[in-house]
Amino acid sequence: MTSDTLHLLLLYAFTDLIACLTPGPAVLTVASHALAGSRRGAAGAITGINAGNLIWFVLAGAGLSAVVMALPNLFAALRWIGIGYLIWIGVQAWRQSDEKLALKAAPEKAGFRRGLLSAAAVQLSNPKALLFFTVILPPFISPTQPIVPQIAALALIAVTIEAAVLVVYATLAWRLGRYTANRATNRLVNRTSGTLLIVAALGIAATGKVKP
Repeated sequence: MTSDTLHLLLLYAFTDLIACLTPGPAVLTVASHALAGSRRGAAGAITGINAGNLIWFVLAGAGLSAVVMALPNLFAALRWIGIGYLIWIGVQAWRQSDEKLALKAAPEKAGFRRGLLSAAAVQLSNPKALLFFTVILPPFISPTQPIVPQIAALALIAVTIEAAVLVVYATLAWRLGRYTANRATNRLVNRTSGTLLIVAALGIAATGKVKP
């Protein structure tokens, strides 16, 4: 690894850390599950976000992100499917009956699989992710060095930082959710977590198309 490559990796780590610390759809999705008292759901969401990141890195390394940009209808369809899925989950949280509001039921109704799917939908349908991997990522890659090792190093840095930051946000939200002690408060928590998912979906929708 040359000094130039190392310098680019350090700059990328700093940039990625700032981006991860800024609350966005990923943080809202993880927090929504953690706030509802589901550690498994939050863990699934963190896994889903990073799985989405890895998919984007693979696409970037294979040059397929340019194909996605050339097929806006395909990306638009995937984007709206993801948005619709997030809104559906948020609405379901709002419609929970009182009998299902006990915190002990939270891990069952918002388990690892549901958290993973909702978070993956966020990361794969967010046009900001496409913008990042097609516009922001390239400057951190040295054209004079092998591309694949650089992509692998950037992916490792991104996943490590993203996971660490999301764990902190999830822990804070989960501890806040533990203070709920009655059905009225639990209803509020469910509706708050559902609202966070809907806000994440609307935030993605509001960004519009990403143009090359």
